[in-house]
Amino acid sequence: MFWATPFLKSTKYKSIIKDSKLKNINWQGVFPAATTHFKDDYSLDLPATTQHVEAMIEAGIHGVIMLGTVGENSSLEYSEKLDVLKATVEAVDNRVPVLTGVAEYTTSLACHYAVDALKSGVDGLMVLPAMVYKSDRRETMSHYRSIARATDLPIMCYNNPVAYHVDITPDMFA
Repeated sequence: MFWATPFLKSTKYKSIIKDSKLKNINWQGVFPAATTHFKDDYSLDLPATTQHVEAMIEAGIHGVIMLGTVGENSSLEYSEKLDVLKATVEAVDNRVPVLTGVAEYTTSLACHYAVDALKSGVDGLMVLPAMVYKSDRRETMSHYRSIARATDLPIMCYNNPVAYHVDITPDMFA
């Protein structure tokens, strides 16, 4: 189940996000999770990745999610993730919103990545629970709130309790 929720934003990273405005994404429509393409030597194939995104835009998508699970988020080096985001944002050229998966092992790393994703030009975040550790309700909410405070980007909460053993429900945000 995908759903989005707005968060109150802090000014912790104001120097980084001072020129950024909270983007209003129309969360309706098709937002596929794109795959990240690789060359035979397992290096990134950014032209193939952006061609894939272009084909999806031509097919009528309403937004694209880069670096979700199928996009190899947890398999890429940090710098490779940023390369994928920069190439995608440039190729999309504001035709549809570009979101990135946030799937890091700690909340601190997730916040750091969210800030770097903002600098890369993405329009929003699809945030997974902290990886590896099964968090309780309080820890889960702390994770999401911390990431929300790190940038002014809108957040889509990714809920896949079978895979991540954390069930994120709307009542948690009430």
